[in-house]
Amino acid sequence: MEVGAHELGLVFAGWGLLVAACSVFVAPRLQARFGTAPVLYVNLVGLAACMAVIAAFVHVPAAVMVAVVVSGAFIGTNNTLTTQAVMLVSPVPRPVASSAYGFVRFIGGGLAPYVAGRVAEASNLSVPFWIGGATFLAAIGVLALGHRMIGDAERGLSTEATLEHGAPAAAPA
Repeated sequence: MEVGAHELGLVFAGWGLLVAACSVFVAPRLQARFGTAPVLYVNLVGLAACMAVIAAFVHVPAAVMVAVVVSGAFIGTNNTLTTQAVMLVSPVPRPVASSAYGFVRFIGGGLAPYVAGRVAEASNLSVPFWIGGATFLAAIGVLALGHRMIGDAERGLSTEATLEHGAPAAAPA
């Protein structure tokens, strides 16, 4: 981004604040109102758009910084709702599903910077971001394959909550 350590720290502080706020406050409200899968579709498009902005303007530090900060909102929402979706549809016990999902997330998070660096060295700085954006769009197709399972699981939770508490819970498909 061609900025100093202080400016870079501010960028990632803004990013982190949006990750936290959207994970805790925004994602649950969106999920309750629209359902897990519909919010994830929009969220994946938003992440792809952030990657496209970074790829297209990789040599414009202000554009990259804004896209990085904005991506925090989508990443926070994605973290919460994807975790929720995995836990909803997993056929294995919750601790096993959580561990497996954590392994996949963190191994990917560890390998991605290395692979992106190698791709950038072999091509240019934009290519890893174009690949990332395309991957988010491909994830929409993967989500579509499990959309019905997520909706069924949410409806099942809503039914359980009604039976336990006597009031309908908001969890549309």
